[in-house]
Amino acid sequence: MNGTNTPMNNDSINHLKSQGALFSDDGQIIQFSDSNTTTNNRPSMCVLTSQAIIEAKGPDTLRFLQGQLTCNMEKLNPMEHTLGAACTPNGKMYSSFLILNTGNHYLFSMHKGITESFISNLSKYAVFFKSELNSSTQSFICLGLTGNNAQSHLTDILSHIPNTGEAVAIEKAYLLKTPHLDSSYELWLPEKHLSLFWEKLATTFKPETESLWRKKHIEAVYPHVQPGYIDKYTPQHLNLPSLGCVSFRKGCYTGQEIIARMQNLGTQKSRTFHIHISTKKSIHPRAKLINEKGKAIGEILEIVSIIKDKYDALAVIRIESVENNNVFFANNSDCKVTIATTPYLIDTKSELQR
Repeated sequence: MNGTNTPMNNDSINHLKSQGALFSDDGQIIQFSDSNTTTNNRPSMCVLTSQAIIEAKGPDTLRFLQGQLTCNMEKLNPMEHTLGAACTPNGKMYSSFLILNTGNHYLFSMHKGITESFISNLSKYAVFFKSELNSSTQSFICLGLTGNNAQSHLTDILSHIPNTGEAVAIEKAYLLKTPHLDSSYELWLPEKHLSLFWEKLATTFKPETESLWRKKHIEAVYPHVQPGYIDKYTPQHLNLPSLGCVSFRKGCYTGQEIIARMQNLGTQKSRTFHIHISTKKSIHPRAKLINEKGKAIGEILEIVSIIKDKYDALAVIRIESVENNNVFFANNSDCKVTIATTPYLIDTKSELQR
């Protein structure tokens, strides 16, 4: 197993710079010279620099993954994808991901900051199977394509468009319909083909930073395991059963007993919410939330700011505090918090039938 997370190569960086990209010291694109992220309903192309692809292959890979992941791998047909998570024996997640069955192997997409933990944890079990995980056999780059009429524009450019839960192969790249995001797609492509696809897509899709893509995920209440939250939360904390990431009928996998027990009891006290924040102070992931009595009730998972002094965030919060509109920031009395509506139903009983 190889846990090396290869950075973007110089050819890709130089190409993106030629298209107006400005990079931060840590390799993130912080601006395109002509981008305007306040207009987030037009066709846009976001370079997902925080995203990494891991490959799993070998004759025993299906059997191996079925015993480790929350999703039902036996129902994942070739050129289909699903959301899932991987957990420790105590039911806490060390990864959440989107996994694609290419027909020959499996590709995982996840935050690049958790890839080493993902491979390290799975390696404890992979030694018993003829299966290999690798994050560097082929350098991939991911593009998020979104906005009004994205589907029709992609049809004109690429000809083949996937349905929900499906992917299509295009010139050694994969186009996937992004789960839970309206009019949004992901293109996973080898880095060496970036300039080829960029030339085709840039005629219609305007380059944007990853902040726009992250904002759409936050608005959809579609959270991801981040580097600072490994082995901290169960799938229920991040609403993953409601998002179709957990199968309660597939049988045993690592962490299954605790996850199933929590779901059956139906006594979850905290879960993920989308919150709007107005403040002149900077807010960062892991910022603590309190109730009016000063008791800790949650923390920020992901946050993005498109407009000055306005933030959208995902936060794990005590359900009781949300229901009573009793949510505040610790050490920031001037911060105004508004809870947004979750755009999907959370029904623990019906989720048990998946």
